[in-house]
Amino acid sequence: MLIFTPQNSLLLIAGLVNLVMSIWVFTRGLKNKINLYFGLLTFFNFLWAIGLIFSNTAINYELNRFSSSVIYPISLMIVISLFYFAVYFPYETFKVSGFYKWLINVLIIFYSIYCIFGYKLFVPSVILFPKVIIHYEPWSYTIFSIIMIVLMLTAIYILYKKYISAEGIFRTQLLLILIATIIGTSAGVYFNLFFMYTYDLTYNHFGPLCTLFINFVVFSFIVMSKDKIKN
Repeated sequence: MLIFTPQNSLLLIAGLVNLVMSIWVFTRGLKNKINLYFGLLTFFNFLWAIGLIFSNTAINYELNRFSSSVIYPISLMIVISLFYFAVYFPYETFKVSGFYKWLINVLIIFYSIYCIFGYKLFVPSVILFPKVIIHYEPWSYTIFSIIMIVLMLTAIYILYKKYISAEGIFRTQLLLILIATIIGTSAGVYFNLFFMYTYDLTYNHFGPLCTLFINFVVFSFIVMSKDKIKN
């Protein structure tokens, strides 16, 4: 399979745009939690897009298995960054308990070790020709999907609660970010979680493109705004 197919070209564009946004935000200072988690959100979106390019490309059997596995802890980091961003944007309304922070850290460590060092377990086999087909271990994949959906729904719920109580410009911003988040996460779940059960990679670029939509909306508020939100 050629590397620069239309599908991979779109993934590359989405990844590079996310990388530019990430660098731009990081240069504004990492002490601001909103900048920190939005920067991480866009950076992990960049890594996700690059990983999908390798996953889509029949270059090498083991490289394909590895990249098809490692994109999942990366996608977990995207959702966790979104969760923490929702906690802090535009202001912090509650503290995440130490237990939940510990639980999130355990999930990150476990799935990173499992998908990086145990990628042969998570991706038992792949078919490279005539088209790339990836087989995931069904039980661990389903558990991972449930964790991802729970974190996404939690982030959406936090944004919704903030929208209900917000006033003025923050209310408008939260509404637009909430809508973008619902659209982006729904597309990501459908094309990059549920669609994998069909072993079809044809549309896996739609997830990164739709999450890029979320990032554009946020970018317009917290980066291009004249008023910096302090947190």
